[in-house]
Amino acid sequence: MSSPTSSPGAPPGDHPSTGGRRRPFDLPAPERRRRGDLVAIALIVLAAVVGTVLVLATGDGAGTTSQVASPPLAPAPDGPVPTALSEAWRAESPATPAPLAIGPAVVTAGPDGVVGRDPATGREAWRYARAQPPCTVGSGFGDVLAVFRTEGALGTWCSDVAALEPASGARGPARNADLREGTRLLADRDHVTATGVDHVETWRSDLVLTTEVGRVETPVQPPEAQPRAGCTNGSVAVGGGTVGMVQRCPGEDSDRLTVVDADPSSSEKPEERASTLLGVRGARLVALTDQRAAWAAPDGTLHVIPTSPDTADPAAPAEAVYPLGPAAGPTTDPPGLAATVRPIGPVLLWWTGTATVALDAGDLSPRWTVPGALGAGAAWPGSAPAAVALVPVPDGLAVLDAATGTPRGPTIPVARDLPPGTPVAVAAAGTTVVELRGTTVVALRPPG
Repeated sequence: MSSPTSSPGAPPGDHPSTGGRRRPFDLPAPERRRRGDLVAIALIVLAAVVGTVLVLATGDGAGTTSQVASPPLAPAPDGPVPTALSEAWRAESPATPAPLAIGPAVVTAGPDGVVGRDPATGREAWRYARAQPPCTVGSGFGDVLAVFRTEGALGTWCSDVAALEPASGARGPARNADLREGTRLLADRDHVTATGVDHVETWRSDLVLTTEVGRVETPVQPPEAQPRAGCTNGSVAVGGGTVGMVQRCPGEDSDRLTVVDADPSSSEKPEERASTLLGVRGARLVALTDQRAAWAAPDGTLHVIPTSPDTADPAAPAEAVYPLGPAAGPTTDPPGLAATVRPIGPVLLWWTGTATVALDAGDLSPRWTVPGALGAGAAWPGSAPAAVALVPVPDGLAVLDAATGTPRGPTIPVARDLPPGTPVAVAAAGTTVVELRGTTVVALRPPG
């Protein structure tokens, strides 16, 4: 039986006025719509609306403020090492464990979000904020990396990670991570590692996960994919394309050093380069290369051991032991589970808590020490290849040859008005020296 719109002899659905073809905008006859069809359409529309509301309420756009710099900040010019500095500006930055001088910006972070500032004036150039404050902010791949707090049925996490371009604040890649309060970001080559007591994860430059070690909240792999999921971490370090951690595992009477590849063939299971019992409790991992690890023992000695695959014998003896004496510092686990180490030219500057010790960037042996230093220090921009290190000391900033530790000029006087021994972390952007004193960033510039 033909439909009311069909001519005699025409196949059902053909239209007589179009040569047997339905016009593009012809609709089915209203009487052919059934009540069930209308109900289904209504449910689909309702689901779409609810889904949109949920995305807006919980997605990246929820409570997000993004004010980009226009024009972007210009690179700060380099200059000679100054002989005098005076305060130019200061700002609170409780979410940055170290001063962040990235590209042309000095970055501060706190409850109001992440702010990119002109190094010379402190002027706010850009801002990025979420509904929750940042847990920590660091750098990697030339970007600012911000980890924001999240609240949910499973408690408080530090899950929302965003990469920000330092000159403009424009947002780049983002990811969801399994991190907790107290996490720190450690950068090495093309990877960044986030620390945690029972979970460590590493990302490449697009923030895609490359490896994770420890407890996984929603595991999709069998238990053997994480053979030490019950261990806790005392300290974490990165270097030479590897990630290392001092682990404390059930049933073991000493700490264990485990080193994994930062970018294994699959992110589903960590690839161990070495896993060695250290024979002591209270070890602290200081630094890594692609062949060695340096760790500090509670007795005030620094141990350097091989970590290449052919020397992964758990009973392997220490390659070298160096007494640190008064420079050894506290024996507790470091804040954020990460030692304060800054690479400068041929050395790694390690702040022990009581001194700055320069470790050879190749074999990790100690080269020189600054007793009583307040922080690791930083390189003066433009001083390569003969790198100049600025090391914070009680009366100012020591100006040292990074390779030898010999003075390259007089100590730059800085009046800080801090309790004795208060840590001071240092960075430099152009001719601006940036100090982090507690939770306050203080910018210092040459007079004039």
